[in-house]
Amino acid sequence: MSESDTRSKLIDTVLIDVLGWDEADIRREGHVDSGYFDYKISIAGFSLIIEAKRQFNDLILPNQSKRRCKLNAIYSSNKDVINQIRHYLDDCGCDIGVVTNGKQYIIAKFINTNGIPWKENNCIVYNGVEDILNNYVEFWNTLSKESVIRNCGIKQLFDVEISFSKTVLSSILNKDNEIVRNDLSAKLAPIIDKVFGDIFNSNEEDDDIEFIKECYVENKEVIKNKRELRGLFRDTPPKLNEVVKAVNSDSISHQITDEIENFPSQSSNSATPKPIIIIGSRGAGKTTFLNFLFKNESDGKNLKDNPYLFVNLMKYYTGADCVDFENIYEDLLIQFSDKYPQLNINSLEVLERIYIREINQNKKGVWRYSFENNQGEYQKELASFFKDKMRNSQEHFMAINKYLTREIHKRIVVIFDNADQLSDKIQEQVYLNACSLNTQARFGVIISLREGYYYNWRNRPPFNAFISNAYHIAAPDYGQVLQKRLNYLVKNIQFSKNHSFTGPIRDKQYMLNEDKIEEFFTGIESSLFGEKNAPILDFLRHMSFPNIREGLNLFKTFLISGYTDVSEYVLRVLFNKGDHIITIPIHEFVKTIALENKLYYNHRSSKIQNILYPSSPNSDYFIKYYLLKVLDEQLSFEGNINKFINYSDLLKEFLDYGYREDVINKELESLLTDNFIETDKVLSDISWNNLPQETFSITITAKGHYYVTELINRFYYVELILQDTPLFEKEVYESLVQKFPIPEKSNGKKDMRVRIDVVQLFMDYLEAIEKKSNNALLQTKYGRMVDNMIMGGLGNDLDRLSTIAENR
Repeated sequence: MSESDTRSKLIDTVLIDVLGWDEADIRREGHVDSGYFDYKISIAGFSLIIEAKRQFNDLILPNQSKRRCKLNAIYSSNKDVINQIRHYLDDCGCDIGVVTNGKQYIIAKFINTNGIPWKENNCIVYNGVEDILNNYVEFWNTLSKESVIRNCGIKQLFDVEISFSKTVLSSILNKDNEIVRNDLSAKLAPIIDKVFGDIFNSNEEDDDIEFIKECYVENKEVIKNKRELRGLFRDTPPKLNEVVKAVNSDSISHQITDEIENFPSQSSNSATPKPIIIIGSRGAGKTTFLNFLFKNESDGKNLKDNPYLFVNLMKYYTGADCVDFENIYEDLLIQFSDKYPQLNINSLEVLERIYIREINQNKKGVWRYSFENNQGEYQKELASFFKDKMRNSQEHFMAINKYLTREIHKRIVVIFDNADQLSDKIQEQVYLNACSLNTQARFGVIISLREGYYYNWRNRPPFNAFISNAYHIAAPDYGQVLQKRLNYLVKNIQFSKNHSFTGPIRDKQYMLNEDKIEEFFTGIESSLFGEKNAPILDFLRHMSFPNIREGLNLFKTFLISGYTDVSEYVLRVLFNKGDHIITIPIHEFVKTIALENKLYYNHRSSKIQNILYPSSPNSDYFIKYYLLKVLDEQLSFEGNINKFINYSDLLKEFLDYGYREDVINKELESLLTDNFIETDKVLSDISWNNLPQETFSITITAKGHYYVTELINRFYYVELILQDTPLFEKEVYESLVQKFPIPEKSNGKKDMRVRIDVVQLFMDYLEAIEKKSNNALLQTKYGRMVDNMIMGGLGNDLDRLSTIAENR
């Protein structure tokens, strides 16, 4: 059978009838410089060349059960046909090819652009029709159109066969054991939890006003908008051409207050203030800002005298993609009645004023007889009418506000808070519901949204159906927030004898009263904000920016962690002499954050991520690191203005290095989920399941920058992540498990010499893997990861710790 017959009778049938390719995808007998190729299969983003040989020309293939081998293993026996398809591929600009005689197949990446010899590439072989039939599912998953589209290419060519994969953590029987927490630390926890938690309570009656005044931090962006917000109920009418511009105002709060005050409520014909959207990143302080705006009385310009109601949407989350609005409005009615009893909204007199129009209509119609002839019956009809109206909580609440704006000249402001903690579908529902209150019943409404959703939606339905004003709340400086909290703690610690307690410190009992607590936290403050411990504040700023709440939680974790040696700190305070202050080593601080009270590190439950952990199904330790290196270099060279890299350009660069698109996308999603990167679509505060379809660009975050330039270069970080990094060589795994030091349960301490040996063994393993990896061009441009780590600080750490271990 000729090559032409092989094509028409066998290969065409397999391609179209078996593998699902369409005629439109197939080009036959195309001419290139080196001759005529038999087939070129092309779809968007993928092409391959097929070289068809005569059926009686057998390919010389290995007779083995495994169908994967190196191209080098079959090259000499199939030299002519492999060289031929390589010429075609080179002329066409493709890299993947198939050589077949209709019954045998060689499927491979025959061209490399990553500096690795092409003969080192894996190939997939099928040695006859029986081999294909026996392994039909695998054959279809390799070459079918559906599979190629789903996997962005022939995934099997790039998958590394992993015959072994285990972590050091998997070898430990009691891997979930916890360290015994210091008793003093446990007793300090209630104090710490209050001071480093949220400033405002969900229950207004529990708010500590002094705590709020002393600990609230405003940055310039927050201050500049306060004036407009405080103008919420001013009685001067607005100019028709007035447009509120936050950037030209001295204060966000003033700006939004002015905006609402610009809309008087004296007349049913007066304009209603536009819905106000408060946006900001997760943890930036949107809730704190709104509470401070309405509750703070320090400057006499707050909105407390205006009727306002907070709705914490987390309270009404049902677990599905919806919230219980009926329950919300039932609670709003109760909240309003309790908070503003002087308005008597449940009295018959006020209810009559609320529904005066309908009552008057009924008096002339269905109630006319009873109203004129039987007042008892009329009162029954009126009571039944009120009950019916009050059954629909939302409609009744809207009617109350219409009455207030019409007759009392007050407007209820409803603040929908914490929508940003819920899904985008719920945020959309909340926005639409708030806008209906605003347009139908003249409420002032403020909706707190996460900025990613707002920027993604603002020009789409339902946002573009309503005119609203958005104000951005930026996070204050973390250092200022932390210092104010510590100052407050030191200033306001007061214990009675009942609150003083004793605790064991090195086999001795010590009385810990307010004086000692004050000295303890004073020492902590001096340590944090002193020159020697600047690395700790740097760590906290980078790890949490711009999420202030997360930053405070990290510090709180340090204070109450079982690894925080409170006894040692208290001893230093008790026997403090001269100008000696408490010092906290950065390695100790990071360890407490990573482990909390666990004896062993697991990235799935830790606040410290493992950037060497490959995202399934790939097994490359280095992709996350190099993605961050590329983005960090862009930031370093181009500055903040041009810090973004187009996603398509970044993807193309890594495809040229030999990586697969699906692998890169998986790693980018992982980096985005862990806040190592963000996009120009402001999507970093949105839960990502897939990359967006539209064009977007990516940049590195402060956290990503810190990991790739500082944290990965430190002994204490490597010592943590080696515990749950998968190891693909059995001998290395067994050596690490044998040497890995089991910490003491009482304090988590390990032998320093053994710790150094384990880290060195792990680094030697990474170096060997890196030298064998297929990213030579990437290493040439950005340096080898292991070399960068050693030169970036790990080498110095190992030398310093080795000296310490020798001198012990």
